[in-house]
Amino acid sequence: MSARPVCVLFGATGQDGRLLARRFAAGGYAVVGVSRRPEAEARRDIGVHGDNFAHLVGCFSASAGATAALLSATDPAVIVNVAGMSSVGASFERPMDTLLDNGQLNLFILEALRLGACRARYIFASSGELFGETAQGGASAAARPDPRSPYAVSKAAAAMVLRNYRAAYGVDAALAHLFPHESPLRPAYFVLPKLARAVVDLHKGRIARISLGRTDVVRDWGWAEDHMDAVYRQARLPVPLDLVIATGVGTSLDEMVRHGLGRFGFADDGRVVRDPAMVRPSDLGRSVGDPVGARHALGWRARVTGTAVLDRLIDAVCEAEATSATQADRLEPVAAP
Repeated sequence: MSARPVCVLFGATGQDGRLLARRFAAGGYAVVGVSRRPEAEARRDIGVHGDNFAHLVGCFSASAGATAALLSATDPAVIVNVAGMSSVGASFERPMDTLLDNGQLNLFILEALRLGACRARYIFASSGELFGETAQGGASAAARPDPRSPYAVSKAAAAMVLRNYRAAYGVDAALAHLFPHESPLRPAYFVLPKLARAVVDLHKGRIARISLGRTDVVRDWGWAEDHMDAVYRQARLPVPLDLVIATGVGTSLDEMVRHGLGRFGFADDGRVVRDPAMVRPSDLGRSVGDPVGARHALGWRARVTGTAVLDRLIDAVCEAEATSATQADRLEPVAAP
């Protein structure tokens, strides 16, 4: 298909898909993006990142046959699967869909590799959520799974299937256990992008309160561009190796809230409402990863950690508003003399 090595990227239109496409294209790969959406809609979602894709496959309906046919036709050197349900909160409302979304395509890819559709390194985007509550040192790739949500269960099941295919059939596949990673490309229903938008809206006087669920939780928040660079490096290792991709820094949502409010001179004096309706049926108090394995194997270290992640998201919201205001000024009609 191309003189360049091919990377097939399932989940092309999401945050991780777009950032991975840029990273693999910069590394000399011809990136084939795959999306369930129609191609025109997928290209609109990808926007300025479209130039990083050599080809885009739209309306992809995952099945064993369709997956094997696609991989046989493209003959990739690397396959990365970042498709499926990515919201822990939403998974409680759609548990069955979550299990299917995050399990079936992974199985179809592994089966295609087992049957020889192509010879490729396969990376599955797993999640730090599958480890459940983590100790102070954080979870390594060898930690025991203890999933507490339908999302985490789906990732744990997919991880077990992948490991079985690797051990039993010699499939060249590895797990990237990704802890939370944010960017301006992340949808606003994720808590940090939501918080970034909310503190700007509070500052502008557009809202008077910020509603959140449980805020005492501790998470390992990183920057998506950093994490996708780690996935790129993982895909190029001589042998498949499961890795935790995380910052190793735990930050409570309470601390993030105080930091975000402080950016605009506010204190948390009633402006933040803890809404019981937004609390999940079950949640993790502490979820932090141990990045030592990735550091040793990849020479990788997260550059953006803790409240610096929220700072970048707030800066992006402010920059987008300034750009929109400038564009609106340029479109103001000029009065006739």
